[in-house]
Amino acid sequence: MSMRFSRLFAAAALCSALVAPAFVAAQEPEIGARPATDGLPKSDAREIDWLELLPPEDLKALEEMPEVDHEGQMQMPQAMSSTKTVAAMDGVKGKVPGYLVPIAFDDQQRVTEMFLVPYFGACVHVPPPPPNQLIYIKPKNPVELGNLWDAYWVHGTVRASLVENAMATSAYALELDRLELIEE
Repeated sequence: MSMRFSRLFAAAALCSALVAPAFVAAQEPEIGARPATDGLPKSDAREIDWLELLPPEDLKALEEMPEVDHEGQMQMPQAMSSTKTVAAMDGVKGKVPGYLVPIAFDDQQRVTEMFLVPYFGACVHVPPPPPNQLIYIKPKNPVELGNLWDAYWVHGTVRASLVENAMATSAYALELDRLELIEE
């Protein structure tokens, strides 16, 4: 991965961290709360790397992208809004590491819809992750999440499925089997 690509995500993560607390303060469960787990041992599920979700041409474009200009003077490459997917990833069962961004709740403040993102603080400001680096999840049953800074292994089946809503656009969805808190 090029330094420019790394700096892009690092800059977005830093900016997101500055605005994220205002977005989630009213919706976040009690600090230190953890989601209920199904008691299953850690699995040997196939690890899915975020870069596997990028078509080669999008990865190349992102690696060659200039540093992010936060003054709004930069023309973002097409790869930053790409909804292209990798066909071979559709139907892959495994686990993806990342952070959960809740986008809908039930009346008990349990999460009914969320995005899985590759780095802490990713949200919808300049620049958000490309749609093929966001995974939409609508669990069968609402879930209680811990802290927004908690990292998870998200187990399930990846689907190439375009989802657009007011928060963001995602080129992938995931049929959720379970969440596993990463405790390292």
